[in-house]
Order: sequence, then C-alpha cells, then structure tokens
Amino acid sequence: MSDRQQVGLLLCDHLDPDMADLVGDYPVLFPDRFGPVGLDLRVYECTRGEFPERTDECDGFITSGSRHSAYEDLDWIRELNAFQRRLVDDGVKQVGICFGHQTIAQALGGKVEKAAGWGVGVKTFDVVAEVPCMDPGREQFHILMSHQDQVVELPDGADVIATADYCPVGGWVLEDLVFCVQGHPEFVPELSRGLLGKRRERIGAEVCDPALESLSTPLDHDTVARWMARFLAG
Repeated sequence: MSDRQQVGLLLCDHLDPDMADLVGDYPVLFPDRFGPVGLDLRVYECTRGEFPERTDECDGFITSGSRHSAYEDLDWIRELNAFQRRLVDDGVKQVGICFGHQTIAQALGGKVEKAAGWGVGVKTFDVVAEVPCMDPGREQFHILMSHQDQVVELPDGADVIATADYCPVGGWVLEDLVFCVQGHPEFVPELSRGLLGKRRERIGAEVCDPALESLSTPLDHDTVARWMARFLAG
C-alpha cells in the first residue's frame, strides 16, 4: 500500500508566460516542491470554475497563491470560500499558501486587508506556537514572500504559529483542520528575481533592491513543505 497522499491543489492563478518559461508554471512548481515529501497533486482550476464535487475526493487540499485579492467580488472566490468552509464542516484537512492563507481565513470569519507596502524577497518568521507537524521544533524559518494583502483578523479559535514585525499573521492553524502560511514554499529564487524585475516600478527600488539582495538567504522551503505534508497526513 502506498504511503503517498492524494491531495487536491485548488489552483487560483497561473504565472505569466515569461515567468512560466523561466521556472515552470505552478502545475510544475507545486509537484516539484511537494512530490518529494509524499504528496501527489490533483489540480482543480478554480479561476475557471473547476472545484471538487465532494470534499472526500482527495485526502486533503492545498489552496494556492494568486495575483487576486481575497476580498475581490468574484464568483470563483465566493465558490472557493464556500468549499473551504465545507472542508472544515466535513473535517477534511486543508493547507493555505499566501492567497490561500488569506481566503481560508476570510471564509471562516477572519479579515484580510491591503497592507501598507509589499512583502517581497526572503523574510524571516519567528515560530510562536508548538504544532505537532512542525516537530522537531525550530525558532525561525526563512521563506520567499510576494504579497500586498495580509490577514488582519483570524477566525474564532485560530492560533498564530509564525510572525514577523511587518506581517503579524505569518502563519496560523485552526485545530487539526487548517494550516496556513503567508509565504510561498513552492517559489524558487529565480521566480522571485523575475517578478521583482517585472514589478520594479510598481513596488519601488527602495523595496526591490533589499529584496533582491535577500535572495541569497538559505531557504526553509523543504522544511515548510514537510510540515504541510505531515499536517495533511494527520
């Protein structure tokens, strides 16, 4: 019997062709990161209205990042939020990454807002809560970031697990059902470098330049991916 998990990837975006040509699109990046930790991914194209019919179609679910904001008035985001609530109601585990982290919080009664500025490059988060899937424990982790929005209020019963001065809710959990991080464990430095180059005028050199310098920082993406796989495995 295989010990691999069949996990649904609720895909909420695609990279622009130039970035996809550089590093591979999300349907490449996600399996590259999560395949080695035991997850086989089934992709659901949420922006095209493709959602699981049942919450038990997979062993668990991951909601991806997106260029969209959680609070945009779009049919597919409303349908995504409804499915995320169904997962909790049915006791099915789910993981959220960036936009996923935000939409799950929103779906369950939390609040997401645009922050004062961009969070880009490698950021360091302090681990502030003990979660079994994160054993052996560690005090900090480094992860690639690319976001303007942040979770500013968590759902009832949720707990912060990772924080930074610029992003107080860097990660959160809800009992044994939800595990979320604001960062992007599926990203690679080449992608961040490319996105920073494309967005330099929007973001500003004063933010982009330090972010580019940070890309030489050793990353803990494999560790975060293992945490997520362990969480989904229970």
